[in-house]
Amino acid sequence: MTDKISVNCQAKLSEAITKLNTMYRDKKFVVVSLRPGKDRTLDQNALWFAMYKRISEMTQIGDPADARRYCKLHFGVQILLNEDSGFQAAWYRVMRHLPYEEKLALMGEHKLFGPDGFPVTSLFNRAQGIQYTDRMAAYFIGQAVVFSDLLSEVAA
Repeated sequence: MTDKISVNCQAKLSEAITKLNTMYRDKKFVVVSLRPGKDRTLDQNALWFAMYKRISEMTQIGDPADARRYCKLHFGVQILLNEDSGFQAAWYRVMRHLPYEEKLALMGEHKLFGPDGFPVTSLFNRAQGIQYTDRMAAYFIGQAVVFSDLLSEVAA
């Protein structure tokens, strides 16, 4: 059992201390890792969902969920195929043979994979998340989608 708690307020600090006390009381041995800083995944997710919304507003791709499926399949899968041999082997074994429309559908909410669909962006490390953002922006800026306001908030 592994828990991760980001402490960013007094309530979260109390939650972390309570959880640590409970684990220690129950198991007598607990491994604790601490690091300062903010978890970038929340910021990245917020940016991506704003980008999906913008893509849906400025293209004919569909709603934000359609934009998300498209981006996961076209940009996210490619990043993992290039950088993760385990993902590549599994993708080629399980997904490669499927028709495009089925792959696209699997990137969204699905009974087998849950509300987030086939895992792609959830597997990213920070650098891959940055690549994903950059690839989405480069492609859709070429399609006349404006992200300057969203991306300037990230740089700030």
